Amino acid sequence: MNKLSVALAAAVLFALPSVASANPAAGKAVYAANCEACHGPDGTAVLPGAPNFSKGERLEKADKVLATTVQNGLNAMPAWKGMLNDQEIANALAYIRTLKR
Repeated sequence: MNKLSVALAAAVLFALPSVASANPAAGKAVYAANCEACHGPDGTAVLPGAPNFSKGERLEKADKVLATTVQNGLNAMPAWKGMLNDQEIANALAYIRTLKR
């Protein structure tokens, strides 16, 4: 990774809203519209290999790490950069954290 890539990644990480200040109720709508098809309505993964949020899978990661994953995609998950804004991502992550049983 070159210096420019590192600088851009750092700038994105520090620009993201905090999930602590996010709105889980608004995140539920974002999740339903964009995440539910693969991660299930209650966080129980539907797509093989998708994290099971109801079991807390991947939720040990920091909010900014998860937000970067949402923006850039990972494995079968598409990148949502340009489709979801930073606040929508933060809201969705706040909601996803409520799914752990």
